[in-house]
Amino acid sequence: MAPPLSAAADNPWALRSRQLSAISRMINLDREEADASGVGWHDPWKVLVYDSFCRDVISPLLKVGDLRKRGVTLHLLLDAEREQIADVPAVYFLRPTAANARRVAADVAGGLYESFHLNFTPSIPRPLLEALAAETLEAEVVSHVSRVVDQYLSFVSLEEDLFSLQLPRAYPALLSPKSTDSEVEAAVDEVASGLFSVLVTLGAVPVLRFSRRGPAQAVAEKLGARLHAQLRSHTSLFSGAAAASLQRPLLLLVDRSEDVGAMLQHGWSYSSLAHDLLGLRLNRVSLSEAVDGGGSRARSYDLHESDAFWTEHMGSAFHVVASDVDERLQQYRKAMDEISAGGAAPLEAEALGNATKALQSTIAQLPELQEKKRLLDMHTSLATEMLGQIKARSLDSFYALEETLLEGRALSADDRQTLSQLLDPTGGGAEAQGGTAEDRLRLLLLVALRRSLQPGTFPPGEAEQFESRLAAAGADLRPLQGLRRLLSLAEAAAPPTATPPPPPAANTFGGLMSLARRVGDTGVSALAAGLKTMLPSKRETPVTRAVGALMDNKGAAEEGAYGYIDPKIGDTDGAGAATGRGRGPYGAAIVFVVGPGNHLEHMTLRERSKQPSSAGPARRVVYGCTELLNAEAFLSLLSPLAAA
Repeated sequence: MAPPLSAAADNPWALRSRQLSAISRMINLDREEADASGVGWHDPWKVLVYDSFCRDVISPLLKVGDLRKRGVTLHLLLDAEREQIADVPAVYFLRPTAANARRVAADVAGGLYESFHLNFTPSIPRPLLEALAAETLEAEVVSHVSRVVDQYLSFVSLEEDLFSLQLPRAYPALLSPKSTDSEVEAAVDEVASGLFSVLVTLGAVPVLRFSRRGPAQAVAEKLGARLHAQLRSHTSLFSGAAAASLQRPLLLLVDRSEDVGAMLQHGWSYSSLAHDLLGLRLNRVSLSEAVDGGGSRARSYDLHESDAFWTEHMGSAFHVVASDVDERLQQYRKAMDEISAGGAAPLEAEALGNATKALQSTIAQLPELQEKKRLLDMHTSLATEMLGQIKARSLDSFYALEETLLEGRALSADDRQTLSQLLDPTGGGAEAQGGTAEDRLRLLLLVALRRSLQPGTFPPGEAEQFESRLAAAGADLRPLQGLRRLLSLAEAAAPPTATPPPPPAANTFGGLMSLARRVGDTGVSALAAGLKTMLPSKRETPVTRAVGALMDNKGAAEEGAYGYIDPKIGDTDGAGAATGRGRGPYGAAIVFVVGPGNHLEHMTLRERSKQPSSAGPARRVVYGCTELLNAEAFLSLLSPLAAA
């Protein structure tokens, strides 16, 4: 079940609720839904037609049952073969491309539906609109088009504070030296257009701060110019609750090259482990499960706001999730035992009335208990699969070294020995056999990243020996060459600004497998008992450090490293001077990574926003990126850069 649309009223920065409200109005033909008393608009039956991008926009927000409640009898892809249903209206939700416009014109001319409600996101260009109008006029079917609406919904919101622009081709186009000027400009425009949709949905005109490394500056300048032009011509797009708040938010655009390590490190939270280990995409994971008679089948699970356990634990460390799954399973069994015991004893005649009431109450509780059991079974399956991978791949050893490398701490003799063992897939001992080829490659890339940031960390020739070992074992080292290319491109764009060393961090997975081996392979509850003292990392990342400094707005070292644009006055100050700017702290920020992001970085920012600051307890941070990628996909993205 989707969350109530009124949820957005309580939090002006609840992006998911606001996008859901906008999509619901679109599906309801721009009419208000009926309230609980039945007063208001009642949905007619209708057909929903979308392209693959808009399907991905809707799927995390509305499931099949939610669409049915809104009167959608069929939901179909535009390019699929569709039969004529001449007595129902159709709601189209599409990207404004020439191919989509031609297909819409053909549908209208063919009388596929009773009427056509056309919604384009972000907005349909005038030449394309005129071409669509000309084709329908020529076929004499223009009266069948009830409305054409510009929607600004070109992003996927997965949580109230998490979104993706779902643009897999944008960042490679921005990075590759082989990209033409027109390809780079188109990619910048796509990213800026997606961010414009986010701001329209929130009803906010932020102050822009942007990294002067990589393509973040080009996106910021494009977005700032568009916001400025929009505010001069038409301000009604920005009239939401966020626009009515006393203070404008900060929009911070950072380039992925500022913190590549976040894409390579193993996660610690439930959501980041689901993303990294289970391939979480659009709030859905698939597991391979054994079936009777041998073989296996894939089973999909949805993880969204209606799942109270997921909402509560997506940012929790694994040991907390394992412990709470076991505790709630015990609570469920206790509740079922009480229900069973209630009908075991024979009843006296005078107790019959009370027994009937108790039976009615029991019957009413059963559906809720069954749903709780279904969710608990799902999370037990997910936690068990995660535990199996953590144990088989020795991720505790990998994570401990990753933290050491990213913190900048000196490597001890034991660290160097463990590093050598983990990077040698042919070495002896169980420790050396832990990890997959991908795990070892990720660790090698973090070694290369540490060397680029702190030359002299490793003795001459030591890091090269690590590369040789993996190459001899058949590892594909193109991602390593791609990483070096990415860092060189960022260095050429602007030399990195010196930043203070991050504080030491707590270790999440350190010793996890030794604990697991002590308690034995007896299930999630046994593991939970041994992990109660494990804590997630508190290490500051380059992005969280910049967010904190710029939201505090106290003229920290980061002030000069980030450009400034105020779209309301068209003010651009790449040098970061403070003349004419407010000095109050920001209570809300939108942090956008120009490039891929992941759930680990999202959770890190969420935890950082909870810490006390000069902005007070109401500080809110929304995180977004061009696309959400786990480490496996990020390595695939780096590979083509090796040949650039």
